[in-house]
Amino acid sequence: LRGLPARAFAPALTRAERDAYYGDTASLVARARKDPVVASAHRALAWCDALVVVYPTWWMNQPAILKGLWDRALVRGFAWHFPGEGEGGSGGGGGGGGGSAAATGLVPMLTNVRALACVSTYGAPQYIVAAAGDNGRRMMSQAIRPLFASDCTLQWLGLYQLDSRTDAERAAFLEHVRETFR
Repeated sequence: LRGLPARAFAPALTRAERDAYYGDTASLVARARKDPVVASAHRALAWCDALVVVYPTWWMNQPAILKGLWDRALVRGFAWHFPGEGEGGSGGGGGGGGGSAAATGLVPMLTNVRALACVSTYGAPQYIVAAAGDNGRRMMSQAIRPLFASDCTLQWLGLYQLDSRTDAERAAFLEHVRETFR
């Protein structure tokens, strides 16, 4: 799923997607998959056991194009369902999901994903990001990770104050990222 901007991905839900959001799950998943980027995301998420997300933090959150990917790809019937609703043959995620609800109140369907890692850069110092709520990190840990396996781990690698870092500090961060994933 590299290069969302280069793939001309439109992050906003279409009116039809929003209108269908709480309708029949099979129709919702099929409608979402009409977009080739969403279809690619579904294939990748249903297949993988670990997900690495790399993005720059903008205005204390993920870039709109990434947030839009989550909005359009993590739909009911693919990534989650309501308790008691079941999967209903919707062509959902890769790991089943007949289990119990996560802390979000949703039943995860992408239980094949057992590890999540995020790498992000920030313009602000860590204490300011924390005071502002570190929204991207919070979204990944409290909203998206619960759609995965119940024991899914989260690794966070952040480089703060990017604009004032030296080339050597940036290189050291990149080496830290390489070593973490080695």
